[in-house]
Amino acid sequence: MAERGQAPYIGDMKRRTLLSAFAALPLAGYGSAALAQDQVLVEVSKYLNQLRSIKGRFSQINSDGSRGGGQYFLVRPGLIRFEYDGGTAKVIADGINIGVLDAKSNVGAQKYPLNVTPLRFLLRDRIDLTERNLSRGTASRNGFTSVVLQDPKAPADGTMTLVFSNTPPALKQWTVREKSGEETTIVLETLEQARGLKRSFFSIESEARRMGIDG
Repeated sequence: MAERGQAPYIGDMKRRTLLSAFAALPLAGYGSAALAQDQVLVEVSKYLNQLRSIKGRFSQINSDGSRGGGQYFLVRPGLIRFEYDGGTAKVIADGINIGVLDAKSNVGAQKYPLNVTPLRFLLRDRIDLTERNLSRGTASRNGFTSVVLQDPKAPADGTMTLVFSNTPPALKQWTVREKSGEETTIVLETLEQARGLKRSFFSIESEARRMGIDG
């Protein structure tokens, strides 16, 4: 199991390269800032592409100040599952849709296309943050580096802000801002490699049936 704050899958050389890329951003002067930002995006993309199958504990912070938490499981491409404490609510992406399942609600499973949510940036098979106009900017402060992403072809879909610790380099949280202005922040309290997760584990319909929720 990866220890809290540990960056899994990163060898010593890659860790030094990523760390130097993060460190270069706040030190970049006029004329070199764009180059430093490109370096950050390249190294962050390499890091994220190594996170093929991970799991851990998360905390969630909503726009209204409410909080939640539980376990998460992520398999790229396309799959993620959040199991909230208490066992009555789950959010699952099956590669096509995102399903919101709440056994305490009087509505059935709610589905939204994955390809219209900023979460799709993190769940791509191959992540390349240097794509033209995908990044709205990077910043580094107090030992953390952030990258803001927005689809230039669909700005109304909202933004996703990824936050990484600089030492050691590791994905720590992300914030999705919807077109309505609502924000949801997911904080990764732990992150470790996950093995043996089957695609059926990310079936919205199967989980809805198991929870007694109309699909």
